Amino acid sequence: MPSNNTGPIVRRLIEKYPDKIGHINTPLSYKTPQCKYHALDNGCFVRFDERKYFEMLDKAKRFERPMFIVCPDVVGCHDRTLALWHYYYPMLKPYDYPIAFVAQDGCTPETVPIEADWIFIGGLDPWKKDNIHKFIGNRPVHVGRVNSLWMLEYCRELGVASVDGTGWMRARGRQYYDFINWFEGNPQRKLFN
Repeated sequence: MPSNNTGPIVRRLIEKYPDKIGHINTPLSYKTPQCKYHALDNGCFVRFDERKYFEMLDKAKRFERPMFIVCPDVVGCHDRTLALWHYYYPMLKPYDYPIAFVAQDGCTPETVPIEADWIFIGGLDPWKKDNIHKFIGNRPVHVGRVNSLWMLEYCRELGVASVDGTGWMRARGRQYYDFINWFEGNPQRKLFN
């Protein structure tokens, strides 16, 4: 899922691969979903705006149901994220969308709230990379900030349901072409360059 990007490159990929490419929106950059698979993030990685978050959720009611919405979280802190879950979950439940809990540093599969429909792997990069495999199981897993071929391939091998990243589609540079080659199964791709 290209994050916060609905430019021409992303639109062409969505047209070409409607069942493989999705989109994830945040409150500060919300755009009308243009594809079958989309999710609604909370924007906490940059700056959480509660009013805009709920406005986005309300706007989304007019469109196709999102794969999930992301409950507010605190980057790198499981305890504070868990507190936000208990605060916001009762407000999110009436939307009747699948709700994702963000696994942050210190989270374990046992501490993910049972009500969570999805597990969104956030956290700081060393923790995230070392812990994704622990959350694969009975709920779909989404991994945020996947911006390298190595991490994309790692998530695919683990059976992660979806990923997002901001860097892939910014320009038609090497990262874009690496992604296209990987995505289209080019046997010449070089993952570890």
